[in-house]
Amino acid sequence: MKIKPSLKLYFLAMTIMAGIATISIMSVVSFKYFLDGIDFYMLNTMRSQAYKQPVNDAEPVMINDFVIANRWQDLPDPIKNHLNQTDLVEGELLKHIVGNPPFSRPEAGYFALKLNYDGQTRYVSSMFSKAEERIPIENNPSQFLYLIFIALVVMLLFSLVPYFILRKVTTPVEKLMSWTKKLNRKELVQTTPDFHYSEFNKLAAIVQSSLVSVQESLDREQQFLGYASHELRTPIAVTRTNTELLRKMISKNISPEKQLQVLDRIERASVTMTDLTETLLWLNRQSDKSIPSKSIEIGLLTNQLLEELAYLLTGKDVEVSIITDQSSHILPQALCRIVITNLIRNALQHTAEGSVTIKQNKTNLIISNKNVKGENNQDELGFGLGLELTKRLVQHYGWKYKNIATDNGHYVEIDFNIDSESS
Repeated sequence: MKIKPSLKLYFLAMTIMAGIATISIMSVVSFKYFLDGIDFYMLNTMRSQAYKQPVNDAEPVMINDFVIANRWQDLPDPIKNHLNQTDLVEGELLKHIVGNPPFSRPEAGYFALKLNYDGQTRYVSSMFSKAEERIPIENNPSQFLYLIFIALVVMLLFSLVPYFILRKVTTPVEKLMSWTKKLNRKELVQTTPDFHYSEFNKLAAIVQSSLVSVQESLDREQQFLGYASHELRTPIAVTRTNTELLRKMISKNISPEKQLQVLDRIERASVTMTDLTETLLWLNRQSDKSIPSKSIEIGLLTNQLLEELAYLLTGKDVEVSIITDQSSHILPQALCRIVITNLIRNALQHTAEGSVTIKQNKTNLIISNKNVKGENNQDELGFGLGLELTKRLVQHYGWKYKNIATDNGHYVEIDFNIDSESS
């Protein structure tokens, strides 16, 4: 089983290892300085004792535990047995320790110092031994063991400190991870929780912002699919119906003129699908680029769309009246086609029995329906999705738009409100 690396454990291990290495080195250095300090103290003490009183060649002088003589042979025998005169360097301490000082008290110690006093060589020596101690000393652990004990305690504390620091830091990290896992559409619109540290709060804000962008992209894609499936139904239905009709006309040798009329309707449906697709892509991308405008007759376009949507009246008792003019206006044809198609489709689709009235005068278009049979359901593919798309397009172009529910019907009025002259 492969163990996955953990940043928390890695940081903790590296911190502890660095602490142990640092404390170990400092402990060794401290012990060295401790020994050097003892040597320094012994050297200066022996030097000060050597200058206290004169010494003759006949007899060495003993002050406390120090023996001072003018000749090496006058020093105590243990000193001469354990130290070599040839190793003496003037002004430097020569010593010999018996035992294992780092881990236990030494068994004995021998020290000698060679000095020059008024042109005369003088020797100072000192020694100690457990057997010669006047006051018995308990066999306590050496200073080095105390140092090791202190180092271990410091290492333990050093290990606990990063542990608690990591615990303090990882708690908001785990909280951030838990919050991120539970993020959904509802949570994305709410204020991010406080994760105690500003860096984590900024990270949470970045995560939320990124997921909001992703969610918006998904919403746009779903919206595009909904709009596309809704808007392309009519041209697809026109294409299929007229294709079947054209096939029958060819098999029955109907006149080419009538076949060309059917072919024209198929071609218009194909152009419509192309325009619809480009318009929906433009709307889905929220592009600032405007859709090309051209001179169109709103009345002619309305009549064509009513003819294409006539299949919605199959099997229904609906009276349709339409009044239009022949005025031309500069408008984005694709957007106008979507808006007018949706308004007519909604009126026809939600009238089971009754009447539909369409009136067009210049840039003003009014569509109303009265359904005297059944309920006027505003399902997703009717007043829901279609009118939602219509509202977005109208708002984008600033066209005047009304959609009023009436008894058993709707009254819709739109004014494309352009400043072009009628032809």
